[in-house]
Amino acid sequence: MTDTWNPNFDHLHPCFQQLRNIRCWSGQGDWPPCETLASVLPPDLRAQSGHPIRFLPQDHTLPFAELYYEERIFQYGIVSTRPNWHDFFNALMWALYPQTKAMINALHTADIQRHGQPRTPQRDALTVLDESGVIIAASRRNLLQQVLDFVWPDLFWQERSAWGQEIGCFMIGHATLEKMLTPYVGMTAHALLVEVDAAFFSLPLAQQQVHLDGLLATSLRQDGLPSPASLNPFPLLGVPGWWDNGSAAFYQDTGYFRPKNRERAVRIITQV
Repeated sequence: MTDTWNPNFDHLHPCFQQLRNIRCWSGQGDWPPCETLASVLPPDLRAQSGHPIRFLPQDHTLPFAELYYEERIFQYGIVSTRPNWHDFFNALMWALYPQTKAMINALHTADIQRHGQPRTPQRDALTVLDESGVIIAASRRNLLQQVLDFVWPDLFWQERSAWGQEIGCFMIGHATLEKMLTPYVGMTAHALLVEVDAAFFSLPLAQQQVHLDGLLATSLRQDGLPSPASLNPFPLLGVPGWWDNGSAAFYQDTGYFRPKNRERAVRIITQV
């Protein structure tokens, strides 16, 4: 999809229903301005430096233009924002996962201060999470183990009834949200795996997202994200109802649902 505004984009794919509690685009004839996007942020949201987060247009009026994107956020709370899908979804992720986004920014900035602007393995991983990440939350550890083991037919077909009841895929990467406007077989996200208790899936969506935000921010603060190998590949269109995937044959495509070919340093985040 080109960067043409469509206020009905949320009807294009079921994953956009995860945005319903921050719906700030109703009635917008063009890209929502920065002030509208800011209206769905938590009122006390600040960068780790203490500066309030705000969205400003990325144009000739942008202050501190000499600073790197992450530095500008950390030092002044300014998230430069363009009128396009990429930055629109980025703003919405600041609203849904504010603690996580602020922690990602803080870790980027700490690495920049320590190593300069060349990317470290951690900064590569943080960028992948921020752009292409999903959160796979499950109340049964064996479901998360199936993700780790790449046993996709078991996870998506044999355990089909568990989706939405014991396991869910939560979008956090804004570039992946942009791709979901025009999904295609082959789409792969990069997952953080979170074990939750059984009560999690009876919570309203907003409370689920707040809970995941707190868990992720705490995990990142304590352990960082050492490298992209800390994230697990995840074939998005395997999620029941997210594609025409209502037959077992769909999951036999090993070009998309690839078997595991190497070990990764992915760990399961827990509430304890």
